[in-house]
Amino acid sequence: MENIQPHDWFFKQIFSNPKSVKTVLDIFAPDLAEEVQQLNIVNTEKFSKKSKKFILDLLFTCKVKDQEAFIRLIFEHKSYIDYDLPSQLLHYNAVIWQETAKEKQYYPPIINIVFCHGERKWNIPTTLPVLSSKNLEKYSLKLNYLLIDLNQISDEDLKNRLYQDVCTISALLVMKHIFEDIQSFKPIFKLMIEYKSDCLYLAFDYIVLVKKDIEKVEEVLKEVVGGDEKMMTLTEKWKMEGWVKGKMEGKLEGKLEGKLEAKKEDLIKLTQLKFGTVPESLEKIIKQCNEIEELDKIFTKVALAKSIEELENIK
Repeated sequence: MENIQPHDWFFKQIFSNPKSVKTVLDIFAPDLAEEVQQLNIVNTEKFSKKSKKFILDLLFTCKVKDQEAFIRLIFEHKSYIDYDLPSQLLHYNAVIWQETAKEKQYYPPIINIVFCHGERKWNIPTTLPVLSSKNLEKYSLKLNYLLIDLNQISDEDLKNRLYQDVCTISALLVMKHIFEDIQSFKPIFKLMIEYKSDCLYLAFDYIVLVKKDIEKVEEVLKEVVGGDEKMMTLTEKWKMEGWVKGKMEGKLEGKLEGKLEAKKEDLIKLTQLKFGTVPESLEKIIKQCNEIEELDKIFTKVALAKSIEELENIK
């Protein structure tokens, strides 16, 4: 499972629920949250197939004071800052505008929300470009996004919100600490068990998949619940969820590997549709690539390529 990205899987399991999106807005954009209604998740295949460009991240339609809008969630979990992100956001916005303009002759507001929990400090401005001239401010194209940097939010601030949405808040705590030692999850496990978090077992799965040490996770859980008997009860419930050890890894790996293969097929299909053929060198790169974010980058390059010759230089 070393090439699988459990971060994406966990993020989408949690935030596919409109309630979780509303919780995030309540905490980080309360002024906007008051006006957002009718949140509904969008099947993004509609955009990627029609535009032959991108498979978008989590996308929602909503109403903001009776005006139709989109909210898009992006999760950055790379170990480095991806400076391509702003240009990718602009292109995603263009894809959405292109399709909604065709259907409704309308260019909707798009609210981009970027989550990050990497170990490096985020340093891409949330409004781009950074301008010093008022005239430039008036006439330049601008990109805005809401940044949620989990490393800049204290545990106490999040815990104080547990009453609002236990599942979402505890998931944010787990995402925040996922790169730390397994022992650091003890207080989070205590909270999740005490408050009967609906995503308790999803969190266990996520931690096991990232840490690749189910025995150590079980040891910490045993310390938290207070002995073998209570641990056995909790483990049995975990098993009933269809995970734990080989069964868990097999099922989850199958789902995530299936997603990886689907992206490869979409990329090859896009290249064929756009240029009528797939260069042998590019096909080899696609088949050997086992990182979803790398496939997304190749997808972007193919979508923007104006000639088949440009594809020869893709690495």
